Amino acid sequence: QIVNNYLYTVGNYEMTIFNIETLSSPTFVATQGAGWNIETMFRAGDYLYLGSTNGMYIYSLANPEAPEYVSEFTHWEGCDPVVVDGDYAYVTLRGGNVCGQDESVLEVIDISDKTNPTLGKRYELDNPYGLGIKGNSLFICDGTSGLKLFDKSDPLNIIMTKQFENIQSTDVVPLENSLIMIGGKILYQYKYVNDGVELISTFSLN
Repeated sequence: QIVNNYLYTVGNYEMTIFNIETLSSPTFVATQGAGWNIETMFRAGDYLYLGSTNGMYIYSLANPEAPEYVSEFTHWEGCDPVVVDGDYAYVTLRGGNVCGQDESVLEVIDISDKTNPTLGKRYELDNPYGLGIKGNSLFICDGTSGLKLFDKSDPLNIIMTKQFENIQSTDVVPLENSLIMIGGKILYQYKYVNDGVELISTFSLN
């Protein structure tokens, strides 16, 4: 993640900070512990949210050269990317694999109090991977069940509005004017429409 003049990267257990104010010669700032089995990172406001196999860690960027641990939300072992919008974090956990648990779910975590994140709601899925947010739309890559679109106007009562079936869906990136998705060695490009998204093109990655 890039935040102002700093680049933050994560490995399994550590976070590394670089100063990139001068892009032609970025400088190493520090490496610090970040948690356990970190897999993903998401920035929202002045916080970094790290998704790990056993939960989500929250770090404050009040001091950009030394992110400070604030709190964590833990659960059973699972593979879990995280995205954040407002007072809620959205985490998918995939079961039936080496990630260590049986259930496949979406967890909606209340982060209004950064020092005490709590579970708001849990929704069952099939075998989720990546997810993304654009406005009131939540996009979830549900593996062999395809791409699923949800209305998250009420985060504690999300409603599925559309499903693109018969495709493999692994990861998604909501851009300003289009949605990029990857799955089954195919890159998909969608445009935003009133009722969700519409396929523009596909590109084989073989």
